[in-house]
Amino acid sequence: MTVKGSTGPTKSRSTPPGPISMLRSTIAFQRSPLDYLGGLIKTYGDVLTFRLPTSRIVVLSHPHHVKHVLQQRAGNYPRDTAAHKMARNMFGNGLATISGGPQWRRQRRLVQPSFHYQRVAAMSEHMLTVIGETLQRWQRLAAEGEILQTNKEMRQLTLRVVAKALFSLDEEERVARFARAVDRMDHELSAYMRFPIVPLSVPTAGHRRFWASLGKVSDIITYVIERQRADPVDRGDLLSLLMQTQDDETGERMSDEQLRDEIFVMLFAGHETSANVLTWVLYRLARHVDVQKRVQQELAQELGGRDPALADCAKLVFTRCLIDETMRLYPQQWQGWRSTAEDDEIGGYRIPAGTDIFFSTYHVHRHPEFWDEPEAFRPQRFLPEQVARRDRSAYIPFGSGPHLCVGNQFALTEMLLLLASVLQRFDVTLAEDVTVAPKPLVTLGPQREVPIRLLPRN
Repeated sequence: MTVKGSTGPTKSRSTPPGPISMLRSTIAFQRSPLDYLGGLIKTYGDVLTFRLPTSRIVVLSHPHHVKHVLQQRAGNYPRDTAAHKMARNMFGNGLATISGGPQWRRQRRLVQPSFHYQRVAAMSEHMLTVIGETLQRWQRLAAEGEILQTNKEMRQLTLRVVAKALFSLDEEERVARFARAVDRMDHELSAYMRFPIVPLSVPTAGHRRFWASLGKVSDIITYVIERQRADPVDRGDLLSLLMQTQDDETGERMSDEQLRDEIFVMLFAGHETSANVLTWVLYRLARHVDVQKRVQQELAQELGGRDPALADCAKLVFTRCLIDETMRLYPQQWQGWRSTAEDDEIGGYRIPAGTDIFFSTYHVHRHPEFWDEPEAFRPQRFLPEQVARRDRSAYIPFGSGPHLCVGNQFALTEMLLLLASVLQRFDVTLAEDVTVAPKPLVTLGPQREVPIRLLPRN
């Protein structure tokens, strides 16, 4: 099957074009992957290839080519790459790490109901509790003229939301230990991702700290599973439901090990990603006062000064546009990897079995065939009438196809509730006139802290 994009050739060729030097490619990719990939795409087009020390990879950046891999022929492109194997070694066999097959389908059947509207409604009460506690502290900081270190604050907030909503962890001392362990784990993993040459299995000082902190997080997850087994009441959290859910086909429930793996992956996937998006949202609002005022006008019209509830989220159309445009520019799943099971053809090029596929969501979201002025920040792109005219494959912040992120509604609800709460109370300004670039590691966070000043509104 041939999938063609606007720059794809019309006649099949054996190998996609790309740079020759493996050493130069490796150094440039490690130094600045977004800029390096952008330059390659401009030079070689939507399908290209380059070598890394471990393999030759094919890079895709056209929405239709990525759709081919993630949806149309998803079965031919399993998650069976070195990156996925490393993730399984770290976090176990959760939905986000299992390659596919019967085990993945079973886990999907068991996990999917936990994110239906009624369950997100129950978990939203946990979200609002944590948001309310956080805003009380921010109001004190604002009154004292303190500067908010936005990414640090958002990481703390989203971690507490996840701990509360996923498994009702609210004992302060245990939450504090949990937060310290997660922060250390994130820090060491980010350090590794900057230069992932020495395997994590090699006991360097940083790697030992990573595995030690991961063990502490695992111990706390084991504790909440054992607590729930001993007292199986419905706490309105994800763990309560996962323990109750039976597979319709087999009647089986998840083992403690499976529960641990799913909670681990959801913790990692749902904490840092939301924190980064919220950081970028506040950064962009501080630089685009007109957008901030429009969001605040919508909140005043729909909420009238009261605290938001889950039922309000559907009414906050422009606030959702703000989140979508931020995720377009700063997709947290900025990269994706797949392997090739059988020979295929994409964009007129033969893709042999065994080829590693790398797709750049960052560049899919900027493809000039689908996005006018792709670097511009324009939330109105996501108004319903604009979305209806656009190819859906051009916007995939949560992935697509069978591996679409199962927690996407949880994440969107969390972000909408927080932004509605914050922007009714505060105007957002930059404490310093800084330009912040993205830092592409596992996720797409800021290169530096974003110093925000919150100004109380009348």
